Amino acid sequence: MIRKATLDDVASINKIYNHEVINTTVTFDTQPRDESAGIKWFLAHNDSNHPIFVAVIEDLVVGYCSLSPYRFLDAYAQTVEISLYVHKDFRKQGIGRELCRYVLDYAKNRDDIHNIIAVITTDNDKSINLFKSFDFEDGGTIPQTGKKFGKLLSITNLYKII
Repeated sequence: MIRKATLDDVASINKIYNHEVINTTVTFDTQPRDESAGIKWFLAHNDSNHPIFVAVIEDLVVGYCSLSPYRFLDAYAQTVEISLYVHKDFRKQGIGRELCRYVLDYAKNRDDIHNIIAVITTDNDKSINLFKSFDFEDGGTIPQTGKKFGKLLSITNLYKII
């Protein structure tokens, strides 16, 4: 089941996200998100064109997908950044694909969303291939954009005009 996230989901979302922060380069965040930061993040998304959706199996949040402001200047208002995370124990089950499909369908029905941007660590082929399977276009790679675990990392920007 996929539904809009609630404040009660923040702890589960943090658990999924913090695993990636601590163990991977899929996010450039280097510090785990505590409860307070998770609530602040949630509340920043609590409006019509910046929702958070969760995938739930037997009352357990197993993944989430959010649409965030791309930039905080008024001209970017109809451009959003998509983020997608699946709990490490529930990968390779199609959950990420279903979340992505659900959020893209949601975005297509909104007048306040025109362009969706995915910013992905360049060596994350699985995410790049997932978004490209939904017809995201290549918006370019920016080399050595962030440093994590002592390694300089590049980002690939993908976009989809809705």
